[in-house]
Amino acid sequence: MTSLRNRIYAQNGIIIITLVLILEIIFTLFVSRFYSEGVKRELQNKLTFSATLYNKYLSKENLDDKITYILENESKNEYFYVELIDRNFNLLIDSNGFSNKKNLEYEDLILASRNSPNIIKYEDKESIISMSLPLYDSNNTTWAYLRYSTSIDKLKKALNNILQISIIIISLIIVITFFLSSVLANKILYPIDKIIEVSKKMAKGDFSQKIFLKNKDEIGKLGDTLNYMAEEINRSNTLKNEFISSISHELRTPLTAIKGWSELILTDDLKNLNDLKEGMSIISNETERLIVLVEDLLDFSKLESGKISLAMEKVDINKLIEDICYYFKNNLVEKQINLNLNLYEETIFIYGDKNRLKQVFINLIHNSIKFTDNGKSIYVNTKKEDCRLLVSIRDEGIGIPEDDLPKITEKFFKGSSKHSGSGIGLAICNEIITLHDAKLEISSTENVGTTILITFDILTEL
Repeated sequence: MTSLRNRIYAQNGIIIITLVLILEIIFTLFVSRFYSEGVKRELQNKLTFSATLYNKYLSKENLDDKITYILENESKNEYFYVELIDRNFNLLIDSNGFSNKKNLEYEDLILASRNSPNIIKYEDKESIISMSLPLYDSNNTTWAYLRYSTSIDKLKKALNNILQISIIIISLIIVITFFLSSVLANKILYPIDKIIEVSKKMAKGDFSQKIFLKNKDEIGKLGDTLNYMAEEINRSNTLKNEFISSISHELRTPLTAIKGWSELILTDDLKNLNDLKEGMSIISNETERLIVLVEDLLDFSKLESGKISLAMEKVDINKLIEDICYYFKNNLVEKQINLNLNLYEETIFIYGDKNRLKQVFINLIHNSIKFTDNGKSIYVNTKKEDCRLLVSIRDEGIGIPEDDLPKITEKFFKGSSKHSGSGIGLAICNEIITLHDAKLEISSTENVGTTILITFDILTEL
């Protein structure tokens, strides 16, 4: 498997080398063209200037004077080889003083004779460029051709030297770029390697590991996310362990009572019928507690797996709440709690699962009774706002600590109160309410009371 480091090196290498080669080709072509055109331009300008000068001042001179003057003038030309050629293409004189060449048929000479002068390149032992221009006498008749030539081998050598230097510079640039790329890759990959190292430890169950990165970019955010994930897993594990401990306690307490009274009954030590009835009543109540707890666990399991289904129907919410409040009549009398029921005057229907909603309200009202001291009050209200139904349950109980409030509906969360239950009751209620597209909100002040507000959409089409 190709590592990210190698991929970075390969991609950077391909990009850098491609760009450098393109720039090198462009640079070489530009320099070559620039210098070649420069030499050609210089040759053409010098030749044109000389031919114009000779045509202006030598047109009336005799042939020998013309040749002598041109030879003296052009012998000082260090840059170009100069030839003076008559109109029959025989050499009259060159810049070295020779005149023994006959029947010259240079292409540039032929072009000049046709009044189409141009620079021509010749390749032999060396590369040469040449150009010829006609010289005129006083009758405007061509009497000779002035020809300039120069070797471009030196130019090629100069260009080769420039090319070699540019290759050396480019090689250094590539090496430096690869070095900087390596430094950058290491800077990018170090935090990734650190994240991988810590992630492997987390995969083995060690969530105490932390990723400490100075990066403020996406990699830094990834590290922070993994740290947050580890904290949440640790917190969930802690809550899970506390939940298991709580459930064990919740199961053990009624089982202990059932076992104790069962053994007592079996020994025939209970001679009094009232004691026997009391024992059977305790066994029945504790069994009911176990059934409720097991049902909560089953509901929680279904909610977690997404397998819970709702039997949706038209529900008269006022009637449902009224029945549930009556269900708690004995509990209210026992604790001398005053239940104030204030229901909306008109019948209101919502679309929901009646049994699941009943489960929610039983749980919420039971909690209010459980956490409210004797002699205090509980207020249950329903009211209509636009197309919504608001159900509020307010008690004058011990309240919920401010730190516990944001987490009170989380799974497995047990409040700090000694009266806290298994930690799944409110979580189940919240999930059921959410499945009804409704909203459950809890506000509380410690030692003052708690208010639970549930907002439903009213069923408008009956």
